[in-house]
Amino acid sequence: MHHPPDTLHARKRRKARATIVSAAFQLFAEHGFDNVTVAAIAERAEVGRTTFFRYFGDKQQVLFADDASEVDRMCAYVREQKGRPLGSDLGAALALLREAGTVTRPHAALSPAHSAVLVRLLRESVDLRSRYLLTRQQRALRLAGALIEAGSVEGVAVLAAHTAMACELTAMKLAENPEAFPHRVDEAHRMLRTLGN
Repeated sequence: MHHPPDTLHARKRRKARATIVSAAFQLFAEHGFDNVTVAAIAERAEVGRTTFFRYFGDKQQVLFADDASEVDRMCAYVREQKGRPLGSDLGAALALLREAGTVTRPHAALSPAHSAVLVRLLRESVDLRSRYLLTRQQRALRLAGALIEAGSVEGVAVLAAHTAMACELTAMKLAENPEAFPHRVDEAHRMLRTLGN
């Protein structure tokens, strides 16, 4: 009998991982990031510590759990647009990144409730902010690589990816609540467009 790729085992793993993520976010929301231990997360999720470490290297990784798959999707979308006239057009490269973000957002890693917790934790913890900035930086470099493959000039690709990152960080700083975040991102991009005028 031929097994579909979505086996029972794969589903169980996904469920275990999701349970850990949701237990961690509940605890972070209740106690703040620094006061929550891996042991407490494992206990709330009703798994052993060993199981926790099968999915995540540390409790910080839980917060950025699905970042990598989100970036994978964005990069794939960007690479599929080969043949667009990108070249040295910074505006076109930025527009393509915005589009990639919009297209992949429905599959976004974090639920709005979890995003709200993350935003609050980032305000409270310096350690977490530096880890977050590192994940954004790695994401920017991967997106720049995808833009180059799609036909952007290297300098333009790198600047576009970092500019998109700057817009996100600006939106985070200015958003009164997580629901406002997408609007603030749009606003940051609109501000950029006034540059040449």
